[in-house]
Amino acid sequence: MNRSRRRFISWTALMGIGQVAGVGLAAELAANDPRRAITREELEALDHGATGGHLTCVRTPESNDGPYYYPSSPARRNIAEGRRGMPLRLGITVANANLPGANCAALPDTVVDVWHADADGMYSNVGSDLQNRDTTGETFMRGHQITDRDGYVEFDTVVPGWELVSLPPPTNVVIRATHIHVKLFQDEKVLTTQLYLPDRFLDMLYASVDPYRTHRLMTAPGLGRPVRRIHNGEDKIFVLDRSKPLRIRSEGTGIFAEATIGVVTLGSRGLPSLFR
Repeated sequence: MNRSRRRFISWTALMGIGQVAGVGLAAELAANDPRRAITREELEALDHGATGGHLTCVRTPESNDGPYYYPSSPARRNIAEGRRGMPLRLGITVANANLPGANCAALPDTVVDVWHADADGMYSNVGSDLQNRDTTGETFMRGHQITDRDGYVEFDTVVPGWELVSLPPPTNVVIRATHIHVKLFQDEKVLTTQLYLPDRFLDMLYASVDPYRTHRLMTAPGLGRPVRRIHNGEDKIFVLDRSKPLRIRSEGTGIFAEATIGVVTLGSRGLPSLFR
């Protein structure tokens, strides 16, 4: 996890974006003297950053990485790499949910890392012992960006397929509803969550749109039998995390989906981490 953080920081430097997070002059001074005490001015700046916003958000429930996360996604907006599927424009706003009920302030300079299956339910960089197609070394449906001053990023991708993984007994199989993995790096905070699409939309998609309608049933290596697609309410992680589907709207031949992810943080004032 810390190696991932270091790699993202090196990428931002190469891209000319500058230091990830921090509070202006405070960050610069702290970098020169990490033992310097916080001042009232800096405390007020941190407090304003926590409560001085106009966004409405709640703390986003943390979830697991899933088995296919890699800390090596390309820095890019378009992550589909030309693969087939219904176009999806995914907008993500990252905000500070430090105080319950307070207005949330946007969190700029946050690394937003996204990965998900393609329309056929296949992940990139996964071997043929886990899914029906060997994609070792490929990078489709993976990418990261850094939020702007409004805490916002957009990704151009396609609507993911659902996921099926065969496992040894007694588990035998893991069936997942359609979902998108997101990992945030903000100051020294790391938050992992999963985003879901509405069942009604997915039912329409799998009933009438290729290639989704050919994947209402799927198999996995070693499973030996087809398994049907499940809905959000049948997904154990969706239920455990008390997740809610994304808001979506039609957009040309595809859809636009939007999420606000609330992170609980006061920031580190740009202090260097002990773990870098």
